[in-house]
Amino acid sequence: MGREATATMEPHRPLLVQVGTLARADAPAGWERIELHFRQIGDHTELEPIAFTRGSGRGYPASAGLTEVFGELRAAMYEPGKGAWLHARYALHPSGEFDIDVSTTTRPGWRTPPDDLIAALEIELKAFPREPEHLPDWWRRAAGLPLGTKFRHARVVDSYGDSDAPVMGRPPVPEDEVPALLRYLERQPAVLVGSGLGPDIFSGGIESDVPESYHTDGTWIWHASVPHYLRKYGTPPEPDFLAHVRDQDFQPPYVDKLTRRTAAADLLGRPRPKADPGEALPTSGDIAAELETSTEPSLEDPAVLVVLAQRLAEHGIRPEAYRLASRADGAWCLNPAERGWEVAHYADGVPVRARYFERAEDAAQHLLGALLLHPARMTGGTGTPLETSAELADWPIQPAEGDPPLTLLRDKRLVRLPSGTVVLRFGGERGNLVHHDETRFPATSLPIERDREERRYRLRRTLVAVLGIAVPWANLPGGGVAYVLPKPLGEHVADGSLERIE
Repeated sequence: MGREATATMEPHRPLLVQVGTLARADAPAGWERIELHFRQIGDHTELEPIAFTRGSGRGYPASAGLTEVFGELRAAMYEPGKGAWLHARYALHPSGEFDIDVSTTTRPGWRTPPDDLIAALEIELKAFPREPEHLPDWWRRAAGLPLGTKFRHARVVDSYGDSDAPVMGRPPVPEDEVPALLRYLERQPAVLVGSGLGPDIFSGGIESDVPESYHTDGTWIWHASVPHYLRKYGTPPEPDFLAHVRDQDFQPPYVDKLTRRTAAADLLGRPRPKADPGEALPTSGDIAAELETSTEPSLEDPAVLVVLAQRLAEHGIRPEAYRLASRADGAWCLNPAERGWEVAHYADGVPVRARYFERAEDAAQHLLGALLLHPARMTGGTGTPLETSAELADWPIQPAEGDPPLTLLRDKRLVRLPSGTVVLRFGGERGNLVHHDETRFPATSLPIERDREERRYRLRRTLVAVLGIAVPWANLPGGGVAYVLPKPLGEHVADGSLERIE
């Protein structure tokens, strides 16, 4: 985000001081720094105030007056043809000193994006017109316009001398950089391909072995002869192009289809293709990624229920154990109610220990926690059904040879056993089945002879394991908690993940 020079900001100082005054009035006591993030495109605005105390930031409610003053400041700073800024970060210190960063081109990092971005962009352009060169590519994509990318074209040689002989005056590429440079130049997909092979200009046209294709990394366009001559003769690319590749650490970026089509249109002298506005909209995959990485995603109530259903399924909670927007005896149910949202276990058509929440997200968190806290609730108290051989083979951890198969464990789930956990093994170290450290032998349903060899181990690091309950077998009652570890115990001891307790 570009910083505005102090001299440029001086005419707007009264408004900037007013922002600080309002921010200070609304801030919680004890703050050490305040940051205000204001974002606007068209009629869509977003204000995010954050108060920092002891290095930790926390949002707080701010008055509507702040939004109005930021709007005035934005209009006052508008530069004809260049546009108004889209995002401002205002930092205030207890001394009264402040600084502000603004950006007219960077896409705002919305917490709640506009419902209709195209309409918001149209309103923005009417209020604060921009010349085409000041429309960033993300804006062009959203508005269905051609990209404004200005490609640079890599020259194959510096010039041609007498008799059209190529002239080169470039420093050689260091030998250790050549392999990485060739990978960069040859890995990018071709944007334009000709037929046949072209003449080798360094052979005087005697040889014809030069590929006829053009490539781009989104910034530069180069002919396939550039890597061809580098490989064949050690001919270096032009210095600016080589410096650009070095800046990329020789890692070719992904170039999307529209950029490749734009480069091809430029090479052919045709009009640039227009962007598809739909491609600028977030996909369900984008939303899924945000839900995985954001600690405070902004979700409407229906979306909260969709996410809740997904989380319940991911944790292996059986559908009969819960109901969303409906009720059933024996299930934990979440429903809208007069008091907001109700979460309750139902019995005989009546809610038991009902809890009420104003927000759907709070209710969803309670339901998820209630079902995960006690594992028996995950199956609705009925236990898991029998699995087919194919389903059993799908478990990522399998018993070692000589240990009982997974069919002898019910209510299985994957868990992470933390470092320090003590487990009990009946049998030698070639197996990977262990039990809770105070499990009595009859609860294991193991062969009787295993009772003769008993040893405890302590985890020295976290291990993923299959947890299950031993089923009755061979006149033993079962019922003990068992863990199937990733490897035989001897291997875990050897790699230091387990230690024997003597």
